[in-house]
Amino acid sequence: MYLFALTDCSAFKVGFSCNPLQRIWTFSRRYFERFDLSQSRLLRVDQCDTARALEASLKAELASYRAGAPTWVPVQAGGHTEWFSAVYFTDAEARLRATSAASMNSIGAFDFFRTELSRVTASFEPWALMQAQRAHDAWSHAQRGYPIRDERTSLRDWLDAYRYFDVPLFADEPEILAYVNASAGLSLTAS
Repeated sequence: MYLFALTDCSAFKVGFSCNPLQRIWTFSRRYFERFDLSQSRLLRVDQCDTARALEASLKAELASYRAGAPTWVPVQAGGHTEWFSAVYFTDAEARLRATSAASMNSIGAFDFFRTELSRVTASFEPWALMQAQRAHDAWSHAQRGYPIRDERTSLRDWLDAYRYFDVPLFADEPEILAYVNASAGLSLTAS
């Protein structure tokens, strides 16, 4: 169960997901810029049925305060009817806190996402290096005038997320980190 507050204080999203990091990423690859993660909350619920019931109850209570989904949320992400006026965020948060006092664990989204990124760092680093090599190869091809497909955006978004959460990458290999960062920022136009 989650409450994701927008940084512009216009609305918040109520939902349920087994993988909150993946879920927030579907709303925006730059989720760390779009959502106020220090205010956003997650509630760990042991039973799927309990989580769905809590989500449905909270959405029913807030129904008259629905807000439109931000225009930058892709239609494919779904959940466009689960956005509510930011004015009622503290009410929704109080409901989560009351529920969490009865045996469930409430946690701030910032701390949760930081922990998740730290946990997957060992698998992220090889992927980032591979993406950097692809970007460097694309840059080489572009310099020779060949048409290329720019795949750096995803790498930049993930590197920025790691920076935002202050999760170190390539801690023992600063030269690799420099290469990955440089490759993510290469200009792919022929010179």
